[in-house]
Amino acid sequence: MLQSDIADQLKARKVKNLEALRPDVIAAGNLGCITQIGSAAGIPVVHTVELLNWAFGGKKPNGLK
Repeated sequence: MLQSDIADQLKARKVKNLEALRPDVIAAGNLGCITQIGSAAGIPVVHTVELLNWAFGGKKPNGLK
């Protein structure tokens, strides 16, 4: 919020590297990262706990196919 130029550069680098890996889903444990990456990535971003819950028989996270 205080250094938006640096945050935008970091977001672009993160998204470029993540998209190069071609994952089906991105999991993160920090809500700031989820929001930042999710705003630019064309890949679903979920909280780590949501992904683990689904892996153990819980509800599929929103946004996943």
